[in-house]
Amino acid sequence: MKLKMHISKIKCINDLTIELPIERGLYAITGQNGSGKSTIVASASRVFFNLPMKEYFGDTVDGAMIEFELDGNKRSWHKKGKSWLQKQTGSMNIRGFYEGSLIYGYRFKDTTYEKLKKSESIDKAKLRPSHEFIRKNLGLILQGDEDYYEKLYEVPREYAKFDSSIFFYEKNGIQVSQFHMSTGENLLLSILNSLYIKNKERKNASKQCIIFLDEIELALHPSSLKRLVAFLEDMARQYDYAIYFSTHSIELISGIKPDNIFYIERYNDGTIGVNNPCYPAYATKFLYDHSGYDNVLLVEDDLAKSIVTRILRKEKLLNSRLVHVLPCGGFRNIIKLADDVTRNNLLGKRASICIIVDKDVKEQAIKYKKENGLASSCGMNFLPIESLEKYLRMSLVYNVDQKLFKRLSDYVFQQRSLQELIAEYRKLKEFDTDKNGKVLYSLLDTELRNRRTDRAELIDLIVEYLFEENKQPIQDIKKFLHKELE
Repeated sequence: MKLKMHISKIKCINDLTIELPIERGLYAITGQNGSGKSTIVASASRVFFNLPMKEYFGDTVDGAMIEFELDGNKRSWHKKGKSWLQKQTGSMNIRGFYEGSLIYGYRFKDTTYEKLKKSESIDKAKLRPSHEFIRKNLGLILQGDEDYYEKLYEVPREYAKFDSSIFFYEKNGIQVSQFHMSTGENLLLSILNSLYIKNKERKNASKQCIIFLDEIELALHPSSLKRLVAFLEDMARQYDYAIYFSTHSIELISGIKPDNIFYIERYNDGTIGVNNPCYPAYATKFLYDHSGYDNVLLVEDDLAKSIVTRILRKEKLLNSRLVHVLPCGGFRNIIKLADDVTRNNLLGKRASICIIVDKDVKEQAIKYKKENGLASSCGMNFLPIESLEKYLRMSLVYNVDQKLFKRLSDYVFQQRSLQELIAEYRKLKEFDTDKNGKVLYSLLDTELRNRRTDRAELIDLIVEYLFEENKQPIQDIKKFLHKELE
């Protein structure tokens, strides 16, 4: 299920429609500075968050709007004159919380200087030990030690006169209030406190919960960020959360699968596009962590990476050199990224870069590269098969490769048979229009997940089969790689 959102005339976004999955898991909304990431997550939080619109978006023009649709139910905010009007049809059936990177979100939304002064003079007898969930995870994520904040206290909101609890910790006999803690401590306390409250609600909740975290990397060390991602993955699994990061952190993005990455791209005419799925290499745009390689090979997906990596090993092309095979998404992504890297010399003078795309886009890729004058110095070659999804659709449904069908049946689809899955696929209304094979693959992938098997096992078998059966196309790729690398 997806939350459909339309934004019009809000800050830097003139018109954008985006569909955000609400199934459990981690998601990233990324893009270059000024692309609109923070505006998107702040706007999306309006589906459950009712603070005054001007506090979040400043002065907006007449006619600005945010519209939502979820499972046939609708909610909208429309700017008319000086007021924002809210309208709803049906129940959105969704909860959540939003944590802004610096100012907005749940953290200190009612803070004033007078309240800050009063918090320092709170009767220490009113302090009570913080819940172990907050105390231990604060220490684990920030310091790698669950007992680092051994003495963490909070002031109940009725005494602090804030909308949320205020925290203190004690070190070496000295008490430090939340308002004197580091930005990272403040941010994480806010997130953990909100999660603690939501977790209690989730025990008997039927509504989906979506969490938006805006640029949290600004306050956290990369090591803390990695521990936070692992912690939030666990929370998503346990409590059925969809957790969205607005970020351009490599540490964050690299831990999220391409299907869950939304790259916001702003074009020269001011319009905005959404690239999804998106591989981390394209999302980060610049290969910061790949300097020092002798060769970088840009491919479309993990199937392509597996084929190329196997050739490199078999042909002993990895001897005395550092080679990185990098999945980037569709052929346009690969060509644009290669052009960006070569024009700006992002890999250094000693490194070379080449492009390998799927066979089914050969003519389109050559035309796109030539017409746009992109990556003219980069060699380009083509895999012996189409995309994994198209290859499976053709080989298992339309022009059945009996040897491949039997191998997948024997080694992968042993519980629910491949015949049964294909029969179910043929009955779907999308059967005739599934030209790219994504509907079929989604069906197969669901079965793999139900059996706790991942895509990698399927890819390994297909690559092994290709090397046995597709001798000439594999030979062509070998020649290309020898030429590029030697």
